[in-house]
Amino acid sequence: MSLVVVVPFYNEEQNVPAFMDRLAAAAADIGLAGLVVVDDGSSDATVTCVARHAATFPAPVRLVRLSRNFGHQPAVLAGCEAACALAEERGADFVGVIDGDLQDPPEDFRALLDAATDQDVAYAVRSERHDGALMRHGAPLFYRLLSLGAHFPIPRNAGTFSVIRLPVCRIIVDNADADPYFPGLRAFVGFRQKGVPLERQARAAGTSRVAFTGLVRLSVRAFFLYSNLPLQLLFASGAALTLFAGLAGALVTILRLLKLIDPTGVTTIILLQLFSLGVMAFFIGIVAFMVARVRANTSRQRSWVVLEETTLPGGTPKDPT
Repeated sequence: MSLVVVVPFYNEEQNVPAFMDRLAAAAADIGLAGLVVVDDGSSDATVTCVARHAATFPAPVRLVRLSRNFGHQPAVLAGCEAACALAEERGADFVGVIDGDLQDPPEDFRALLDAATDQDVAYAVRSERHDGALMRHGAPLFYRLLSLGAHFPIPRNAGTFSVIRLPVCRIIVDNADADPYFPGLRAFVGFRQKGVPLERQARAAGTSRVAFTGLVRLSVRAFFLYSNLPLQLLFASGAALTLFAGLAGALVTILRLLKLIDPTGVTTIILLQLFSLGVMAFFIGIVAFMVARVRANTSRQRSWVVLEETTLPGGTPKDPT
């Protein structure tokens, strides 16, 4: 089995040398047929570092430069699109996806490929994390909530690190929408998939490019794309509020008829307000569900724009035998 690896970089000049050196060292063991590097609008020397290391890299390196910073998820999909073409040229069986910060060791591609022998997708499941406190505690909660409301199984603690058979990778790219979430999209397409427990390391150098606000945006995006939990909560809260207001109104009416209480007009106004809020929330939920379905079926905007795509000089030609 052979694979083409996709790695997105955004201002990662500190990690490029170590990443490419470690991937080069593992090239023979993992059957590396090519490397697709996606520059997600970097403003540092990331591109220069990639070009310098490509000269001695043991496989062809294709550089995809995006026209600006589109974000990690669109960059991954842009790389997958280019990797499908390169894999077809090189006769590779799989496309591998990995981040360039070395939290996922390139050497672990071997474990994923072994697991993918009779599978279409093998993905890493985080058996242990060495991230900051936010990711250690927030990520498990995010995956738990996402899986509760998803209308198809989404693996918990599974990030982008994975190997995907070439035909399945094409399907993933073709099904991407304008606001993608790669792990959810990978789960959505189905096929034979298997999780492989792997330890996630700390970043090799630098700090994460995804701030707290970025993680929040990613979580919201995933919930509204692949989870019905927000709609379920809206429906449930609307129904509960309506039921509460109705029961409270009935109770007040009974107590008044029994002359046990003498409610003022303020009580009636509050109950009517609660009832109206419940009804509005219920029907807003219906409208939101309809809009979500329309959006899911009509959105065709690409989430990335390629500035240029070039094959960098260097690399060892593949042995035709």
